[in-house]
Amino acid sequence: MDPNIPVVDRDGAMERLDGDEELWGEIRSIWIEDSPQMLSAVLVASSGRSSDGLRRAAHALKGASSNVGATRVAEAARLLEAAAPSEAWETLDLQVESLRREVDAAKSALMALEAA
Repeated sequence: MDPNIPVVDRDGAMERLDGDEELWGEIRSIWIEDSPQMLSAVLVASSGRSSDGLRRAAHALKGASSNVGATRVAEAARLLEAAAPSEAWETLDLQVESLRREVDAAKSALMALEAA
């Protein structure tokens, strides 16, 4: 993962939301609540060796993460979505683990912003 990509790009998210702080707060809360289920869908698809399920789960997580500004999660999910059809499971497993770490980091960062 490119270290220049921020864990959370609040400014970018606010730009996409036309500066609507209240909406970003709602989206942030929803992402914090829903990200474990979205990540679980990725993990289930990966462990079940379902490349189509993995692609779809990564796509859903990518979209939700883009909306909230979780840029590293969105990028990791984008890469996983693109790679899923390869069915190169050893590589995909590494990408899934990277995505899991990025979700954890983004969740912590977004929770800190929520508390601020």
